[in-house]
This record gives sequence, C-alpha cells and structure tokens, in this order.
Amino acid sequence: MSTRVAKKSKYHPLISWDISNPIFNAISKKSEDIDILKRISLLNNWKVDFVKELSINYQTLVLTDLDQKILWVNNGFEKMTGYAPDFAIGKKPIFLQGPNTSEVVKARIRKKLSNGERISETVTNYKKNGLEYECEITIIPLIDSNRMITHYLALEREAA
Repeated sequence: MSTRVAKKSKYHPLISWDISNPIFNAISKKSEDIDILKRISLLNNWKVDFVKELSINYQTLVLTDLDQKILWVNNGFEKMTGYAPDFAIGKKPIFLQGPNTSEVVKARIRKKLSNGERISETVTNYKKNGLEYECEITIIPLIDSNRMITHYLALEREAA
C-alpha cells in the first residue's frame, strides 16, 4: 500500500472565496468611491466624513454642482440606470425623470436643498431602456471651509 502526499495548491481557498464574494466586492467598491471623493474634496475644501456618509447602502453616487449638473458618477451608475457615465456628465439628473415622477416629491427635494438641508426621498425614475424604477435617494449638501454649499452628493439605490 503506497502513501500519497497531497500536492500543495498555490491557491488558498479563503483567498479564492474572498475574491468572488459579493460582500468583499461591495466593500472594495465603496472604498474606491471614498478615495475618489476624498481627492475631489481636497480640491473643494469640503468638510465631510465620507466614511460616515457612505455607510448607508447605495448602488450609485452622483456628484453635482450647485446648478445640479452632473460632474461625476461612480461605477454603479450605469448598472442601475443603463446610462454610461460619459452620457450623464454635464447633464442634470432630470433626464432620469418621466411622466410618473412626482412633482410633489421634486418640490420637497428643492425646498430642502434650498434651505441647505440633507434630504432622503423615494422618486420614480426611468432607466435608459424606458423601464420605470423607484429610486431611494439621499442628497447631501457639500459644504466648504467657508461654510458655503458648493456641490451636492446623491446616494441612490433601487428600492426593493
């Protein structure tokens, strides 16, 4: 009877599992989003704790200027909306709205933002393919070192 010695694998099972684990990927993507926003923050002197702010569950981030023109979206934007980031940059998020987007909800959002307040709402949006979806959105006014709002950051996810 012969004894066989198992060959050592160059792949560790736990490492292989981590790479394909959706939780690991979500943490990695969130970390990437935080790093990008921190770099943009340095240019604008924002006083924001992005680790805290991005602790809520989101699929996409949308950064706009005060005129609500989109300056940056994260990688989740295309997956959620169907629109490529290059298409969205320079446009206002209104292109995601349609016939069933509530004017009442939009008015509440405008009122809170005009008062410099953070807001969370659910709004009916439309994907590139025309399909309607409910979007849970939290909009955070970004304030610089002079205590002036300079931008808005929207954290969005498709409602379950």
